[in-house]
Amino acid sequence: MTQIRSWLPAEAVQRGVRDMPLRACVRDWASSWFASAQADVSGDPVATTAPGAGRGTCWQLAEDVVLALAADAEARLATLMVGTPDDPAALTVADRALLDGAAQACIADLRTRLAAALRLGGAAWRGGAPGDGAAAPCWTWRVADGRGITLLEIALTEELIVRRVRAALGPAPAPGALASLATAMSDQPVAISALVGRSRLTTTELAGLACGDVLVLDRDLDKPVDIAVEHRPKPLRCTVDRQDDRLQLTIV
Repeated sequence: MTQIRSWLPAEAVQRGVRDMPLRACVRDWASSWFASAQADVSGDPVATTAPGAGRGTCWQLAEDVVLALAADAEARLATLMVGTPDDPAALTVADRALLDGAAQACIADLRTRLAAALRLGGAAWRGGAPGDGAAAPCWTWRVADGRGITLLEIALTEELIVRRVRAALGPAPAPGALASLATAMSDQPVAISALVGRSRLTTTELAGLACGDVLVLDRDLDKPVDIAVEHRPKPLRCTVDRQDDRLQLTIV
């Protein structure tokens, strides 16, 4: 199988593992089948690569889910349902067939519940031997009986978990239309100044300037002067006039 974690960070995958509805699914299943002793998910899920290896019968769903039974799971499930017989040796062939059928129905119901909880109801389970199916990065939940002994394991590929995480994100919001450059820059403040003229001096002359010295500029007093925006000359002209106690620029 192809791993599709892609851009998802490890924290998102781990959160997806915690949000999987397997614990509630197993509890509902156990409460429906077992009168006194219960079965529940034991501990936290762990990362593995070969679910079901060395166990009893395995069931696989849609290449992404493996249900691996312990070697004696059917007999122990029957005991959880009907209790321990007073004399196991006294059980007839019909009795054993009845208990086996009850255990198989119990496991079949768990498979149905798992498919519904994982929204994989359209896929079919297929049985196999331990270790069947391609190994892939996966997370495994251990289901134990009331004594803490493993009954079965449920393994989900990380690919399935990632798909569920990505599906829960929903579509990205549509981007809004970009404003025009003129609109975006409309409130940008700019500095306006008037270039009244220039004068060229040597360093020695500049160092010798004092109050009362006169600098002759290169522009006539009766001609418009250049306007500068952010200190850069632009093809605009203006006159510099006195308005009360301030100077004003008049575009010409």
